[in-house]
Amino acid sequence: MLLVACASMSPPLPADNLIAPGFRRPGAGALIVMLPAKVEAVDLQAGVGFLRDQLHQQLGAAGYKVVALDQDSYDTIWEQEVAEVGGIYDVTTGGLRRREYALALGRLVQRISIDTQAAMVLEPQLVLRKAEVSGVSAVWDGQQRRELSRGAADGEVRSHGSTLGVSVGLRMFASSGEFVLNTHGGASLPYRLNLQTNGNEVRPDLFANDKEIADGVGLALAPLLKK
Repeated sequence: MLLVACASMSPPLPADNLIAPGFRRPGAGALIVMLPAKVEAVDLQAGVGFLRDQLHQQLGAAGYKVVALDQDSYDTIWEQEVAEVGGIYDVTTGGLRRREYALALGRLVQRISIDTQAAMVLEPQLVLRKAEVSGVSAVWDGQQRRELSRGAADGEVRSHGSTLGVSVGLRMFASSGEFVLNTHGGASLPYRLNLQTNGNEVRPDLFANDKEIADGVGLALAPLLKK
């Protein structure tokens, strides 16, 4: 009898990753400025330190220099650039003026790049993204994690459908202010099913260590770092 062992394949990176035509990654030793991280939900704020540290470590290991812009400096520069374009919200409807927003963001990137001699500016985020569930696992943004529950004898509940996963989101800009990359990497499943209340609850160990964030950072950086 012939037995064939099949290695499981990693889930694909997300189809909505965007890479600008003709993009070329900065050379070794280039400086990347990291903007303050954003989070989509307050429950994710505790992971910001891990996100920042992992970006420093993984970009540093790839040969880049990384400098983080502090929140106060970012707020000051952003406020000035928003004023220069006449505001980014419509005074009548309150809606976002997309052209002015993009212009202000490009100006902010250009200004930071000139002041620091950066080759690229990076905006990191922790976001919630749709994950497809099959059996005991969920798959999203290049990641596969086992779903957890509270109250089951083995800690597992089989199901099918969708849930939310935490992903590392990275927006990257050239020193000219031009958008060049928008990527995501799956990190964590933030919720577990409580069978006693039949509702979801935030995992108490969600950010107990940086391993899952490290995985998400690696996936989100893959389009930048691949040779």
